Formats: sequence, structure tokens, C-alpha cells
Amino acid sequence: MIQPYQIIDKYYAAFPDLRFVLLHHSEQVKEKALAIASRVPHLQPDLNFIAEAALLHDIGIIFCNAPRIHCHGTFEYIRHGYLGADILRNEGLEKHA
Repeated sequence: MIQPYQIIDKYYAAFPDLRFVLLHHSEQVKEKALAIASRVPHLQPDLNFIAEAALLHDIGIIFCNAPRIHCHGTFEYIRHGYLGADILRNEGLEKHA
């Protein structure tokens, strides 16, 4: 089992405002995803994976330029998905990526 908060802290510890925004949003996504998954127990969803992936789904925003949410990177915000996938692959989390 991975530790999503440790991975987030590895990249966001120096950016507390951005970390707060990321965690607030990602925890909301996690709760919504788990609520939806709980409605389909016959599919036997992997709730641990869903929670981890939800928490990490926007990890790439750190590289993007979106000052309104404290992102001061150089890439367009739309690119955060593949940038985050690169982070997760580098962490050995291919399935999460």
C-alpha cells in the first residue's frame, strides 16, 4: 500500500498554499469516488486504489501556470494530467499514472 500524502509532501512541502489547494480538492474527489464505488459492490471495486488514485490525480499541477490556485509553473494547466502521470511513473506507480 502506498502513502499518497508522503508522495504529495515530497513535491509540495515547499509550497504550502498550493499543497492546501491540492489536498482540499483531492480529498473531495476521494470522498466522491468512494461514495460512487460503494454503490457498486457487485463490481468489487478496489477501494484502496480508488482512494490513492483520487488523492494523486492532480499531482502534476505543480508544473503548471495557474496563479489563481497558487500554481506558478511554466506549463499550461491542461498539461497537468500527463505531467502528473510522469511523476507517478517515476515513483513506480504505473497503475496510478
